Amino acid sequence: MIESTLDRKIAAATRTLGLLESEASRLRSELALLRDTLTNETQSISVSRSAQLMEANEHLVLAALHSDHVAETAVSELFGLTNTHQRDGLTNLPNRALMLDRMDHAIDMAKRGGMRLAVLFIDLDQFKKINDTHGHMIGDEVLQLVAQRLKAVVRESDTVSRFGGDEFLVLLTEISHASDAALAAVNLLAAVAVPCEVTNGTVQLSASIGISVYPDDGADAETLIHRADEAMYCAKPQGGGGFEHGLPVPPKVSAQ
Repeated sequence: MIESTLDRKIAAATRTLGLLESEASRLRSELALLRDTLTNETQSISVSRSAQLMEANEHLVLAALHSDHVAETAVSELFGLTNTHQRDGLTNLPNRALMLDRMDHAIDMAKRGGMRLAVLFIDLDQFKKINDTHGHMIGDEVLQLVAQRLKAVVRESDTVSRFGGDEFLVLLTEISHASDAALAAVNLLAAVAVPCEVTNGTVQLSASIGISVYPDDGADAETLIHRADEAMYCAKPQGGGGFEHGLPVPPKVSAQ
């Protein structure tokens, strides 16, 4: 219901912006025509007529400026609605919908360029204890800190997303080898392990990470996320602070 309301608001804002831009363009055209007329007839018209044209010119200028201001406001509001629709409210990271869109785009690019990409599924270890011990407000602080740290250790071309709760996804685009994803996992785990200074003290964290690589572990976003999720659960029994690569694809059983 929330997404549907936001979609309607975005569609309405987009239509309004289009109408405003069309009106601004029309006013600019009329202003240019009037200026040409004023220039050509200045020598042959009466003082009274010149004053009328000048006044009309001023009105058109003011109308054009107002239209531009309204259009800029509409653009700003549309951007705000779009940003709200695609961002996690707590961390401001891309949400699940935006991450899936970026993954689909990255997979298309990798397919055309014969490149690899990796998906890292990150789950904070025993995060429930933090909420139970310190409260949900501190838990939210921790999630915000984790989001900042994850973003700080990946490239600008990569995407960090809050997938839900204490789960994060990292999309690594254009990697050369699966070992590149493993190195990124090590850096991400180290970033998470730095003690978090929060309102009422220090919180120590660790995380478990599962890795899947395109095209080795899957050819679409859903499969890659599922495989990375499975690999993350294989890393959990190690006690936290570790990572695993995607599980091998089971062989097909031939019909007898």
